[in-house]
Amino acid sequence: MSPEPTTPVASVTFTAFDFETTGLYPATDRIVEFGAVRFCGPAIIASFERLANPGIPITPDAAAVSGIADADVATEPPVELVLPEFVSFLGDTVLLAHNAPFDLGFLRAAVESLGHGKVENPVVDTQALAIKAFPRRKSYGLQNLAAELRLPASRAHRALDDAMLCMRLFLRCVEELSFMGDLELSEVLTEVR
Repeated sequence: MSPEPTTPVASVTFTAFDFETTGLYPATDRIVEFGAVRFCGPAIIASFERLANPGIPITPDAAAVSGIADADVATEPPVELVLPEFVSFLGDTVLLAHNAPFDLGFLRAAVESLGHGKVENPVVDTQALAIKAFPRRKSYGLQNLAAELRLPASRAHRALDDAMLCMRLFLRCVEELSFMGDLELSEVLTEVR
């Protein structure tokens, strides 16, 4: 069961997640890499990282961004086998993603195409939260914010690494926005369509 909106953020279990995909469009493209980290406060509880065979070619542009090519996923399990394990990992936690409509769009499309119902977890978009916490930045891209805020980063555009960076950005935003006391969950949630 999802936490109440008045629950202090420090007491909520979140799952930051990120996907690498075959392209930009959830209606026609597929997930090739799943990455997620479950945490409460600064404590990491568990992580999830899997490559998946999308069953369609990875576009050259997507391969150039992630470094994942068709040959890298040719022998991996299909998305249909990885997705249920990923959804189980998410459980009823509050989800975090940077530019959440993108990743949530892929998650919803994959879940619905396999007849697994709907994703109804509460969501925090760290991009929207960063705009509140750090106004007037040149860019709100994840890698740019990480550099500006001196957040430890590793391999950009790999799912687990970006999920970890999303978690670090979230914690930094919460720290910045907590100047008047502890934040409640309702203060960080994002309505994502």
